[in-house]
Order: sequence, then structure tokens, then C-alpha cells
Amino acid sequence: MSADSVLARQIGAFTGALAAIAGNASDYQQRIDAELTLGDILRWLWGAVTEPVLRRLGFDGEPPAGRTWPRVWWIPGGMLSQLPLHAAGDHQEPGQAVLDRVVSSYAPTIRALTHARGRLGIVPPQRSLVVAMPTTPGASPLHNVAAEAASLKQKLPAPTILIETSDVSSDTTPTKEAVIGRLAEAHIAHFACHAASHPNDPSRSQLYLHDHEEDPFTVATLLPVRLSGPQLAYLSACQTSRNAATDLLDEAIHLASAFQLAGYPHVIGTLWEINDKIAADIAGGFYTHLRTPSGELKTASAAIALHETIRDIR
Repeated sequence: MSADSVLARQIGAFTGALAAIAGNASDYQQRIDAELTLGDILRWLWGAVTEPVLRRLGFDGEPPAGRTWPRVWWIPGGMLSQLPLHAAGDHQEPGQAVLDRVVSSYAPTIRALTHARGRLGIVPPQRSLVVAMPTTPGASPLHNVAAEAASLKQKLPAPTILIETSDVSSDTTPTKEAVIGRLAEAHIAHFACHAASHPNDPSRSQLYLHDHEEDPFTVATLLPVRLSGPQLAYLSACQTSRNAATDLLDEAIHLASAFQLAGYPHVIGTLWEINDKIAADIAGGFYTHLRTPSGELKTASAAIALHETIRDIR
């Protein structure tokens, strides 16, 4: 069997297991079987891809206490971009996972990575935008999003909060127009909402705002937006780092890469469905780790803060 066939089979099993977990939360045995499948695939990914790379780079164990963690940028491309390289490993065995050896980041291309690194800000962020959709027209409620937004109001600098409420005429309703208008001046943009990756046209992948049915906020929406000093975009929403169009895998077009290309040097997104309680916990932990002893947020440490948060959650 060719390497491409093996990879395709693993991707099929992985997406099938994720779908089983998302769609059958009440079926205990099916969920357990799916989670065991995920574990098997992460161990395979570790042995076939990531462990040999880390070993070649000299990262053969967890860094000693007090030592700066090494950083790796993954640019997988093709079908390999459908699997989570940063999560590969045997998480029941100490030191046998990517998470135990390096801080991981992704870039769609080397040119995009160079561009992003050239825009790293050294000035602490002064303004932020939080877009929260606890309820969404035509979609299920996100019961923990309101609490996530309230928590971020205490953690972010000069936050503007756009949140869906029963008062649709409010000037804080998260419409596409309102979000674009406020993005321009926000150094940090945090979205807590539903999202979806379009199966055939990744430029139509979108964040679900108040008016998503009439005027969707898509990847293409961000292309003409002119931003003033963007530093960090946090997409606390499902499928914001996934390109589901299999014939366009090398194009690296999804919501996270769109924010990066729009000018944000640091973008955090999710690959698949996520429980909104876990999403809120991760967001809170992330901004706590991002804060310096002097009380400022150091966005240049975003990857490290996320790494520490995920290890805490694990």
C-alpha cells in the first residue's frame, strides 16, 4: 500500500471518529470506540511523521525545568494538513508526544510565516474586540459563551464587547458590518461563536454572526479589510483552521489563515468541533498565561501561552 493510501485511510478513520464523537455523545460505547480510534491514529502520526522530525532536530525529550521550550512551525501541506501534527503522540506515556517536547505553531506557507514574523508587535496591545454569539439564528445555543465574554472583559485591554442578545436593535449586536467596523482599531480580536468550513469552496468558510444567513462573514470578507496594528486573533469556534475542500488542500485557505494574511501575526483557531465549556476554559487559561508579571499581555508569547494551557487542560 502506498504512503498516500495509508495517509488517506488514517484521515478517513480520524474524521469518522470525530464525527462519531460529535454526533453520538449519548452513545457511550460508540464514543469510547471513537476515542480509542483517535488515540491509535495519534500514535501512528507520532511514529510515522512527527517523532522522526523532532529526533532529527535534536528534540528527543522534555526540556529541563527552567529551560526555554523549543519552537517548531509546521507547514504540512496536502493531505497531511488534515491531521493534527501538534497533538501526535502517546499521551499515556510521559515524553512521547509533540506536546511534551516542543511548542507548535502552523503556517500555510514559508512566505506567510516570514510575513507574519516581520509584523511581530513589541508594543503591548491597547484595544481589543470580543465578538460573542451565545445564541445564533438557525444554530444551537452555546451555553458558555456569555460567561467566556464576561471573563474576557476582565482580562483584555479596553475591550469592546459585541454580543448577541434579545435586543436585535442594540448597537452591540454582532453584525458583519459592526464587526468589520471595529476590527480596524482592535489589536486583539476574540470570536466566540459557531463556524463552518465550506466543503467545496474554502473562501466561503465563515464565522456565524447575527446576520450570517443574509450577509455571511467569510474568508473572502477579510481580504479588503485594512487593519491598524493587529496583533492577535483568537477564533474560539469550530473548524476555523480546517480546509475541507480536498482538491484545494495545498491552497491553505481557511479562516485562521485568512486572519493571518489580513495582518494578524498570531492566530489561534480550532480544527474540528469543540465543546464550548472546554473552549471557554482554554480561552481563560490562555489569557492568564499570556499576562506578564507586570500585568500586560505579551502577544508575542501567544504560542507558548496556548501550549501551557493545553498541557494544563490535558
